[in-house]
Amino acid sequence: MNEQLHALVERTLAKGVGARVFPLRWDNRRIWVKQSVRAKHKVWHRVQRFAANITGIPLLRPTVSPGGQAGLESEAATLRKLAQVGVLVPDLIDVADHWIAIGDNGRILKNCIEDDVLKGDDNAVRAYVVDAGKALARLHGEGVAHGAPLLRNMTLRDDGQIGFIDFEEDPNARMPIADAQARDVLLFVFSIQREFKKRPELLRAGWQAYVQAAGETAPQLVPLRKVVRLLRPIYLLLRPFRRWLGTDALNGLWAYRTLRKSLYR
Repeated sequence: MNEQLHALVERTLAKGVGARVFPLRWDNRRIWVKQSVRAKHKVWHRVQRFAANITGIPLLRPTVSPGGQAGLESEAATLRKLAQVGVLVPDLIDVADHWIAIGDNGRILKNCIEDDVLKGDDNAVRAYVVDAGKALARLHGEGVAHGAPLLRNMTLRDDGQIGFIDFEEDPNARMPIADAQARDVLLFVFSIQREFKKRPELLRAGWQAYVQAAGETAPQLVPLRKVVRLLRPIYLLLRPFRRWLGTDALNGLWAYRTLRKSLYR
């Protein structure tokens, strides 16, 4: 452990930072310090586990972080592993008893897209979403899954490449890799729909970019087709009541429709 960095972080924490993740200047660059938190096990996670057991669909298993030091160690191990295979993740600088320090990985992709939406730069917006889909496919090509590949957990680096942050969840250890990657895809397309619900073409662009990069015979599309098929009765049941559904439920319906049309065309 770097004693000077450790002292700086501890001094900063003692002053009160008001955030779990906060930036610092260290070694002439910006770094980020991420504090440990308690495990987030909730009733919903037990429901997920029950659904996974009943349906036989591994990707429904909960992947909540173990929290505490175990959660930090898990994320640190994931960062090391992904960096070794060339995935663009923050460099791991230090691991302490209740925090980790990582390098800066660029601007949050979701914020970059929102900025260009406000500017009316449709070409840039679409390019970002397409690049995100390709980047996720490349990550999957290395035989790993992210766990929560939402637009807010992707970054735009200085060289224009898409990187990834936030590896608290580790589906790789809780289900077959193909199922973990299928789960990634579901979360990715839902993230696009949720953030840009009035731009369905962005959802299609991100999904199509992923499939083209991963390949239509990619193993992860097998469990994805299975879960899409099993969700069809729920989709048909909810569709007539869409005007009364909440925002997330509606976004789920639209994302589901796009996936089904493509997977079963």
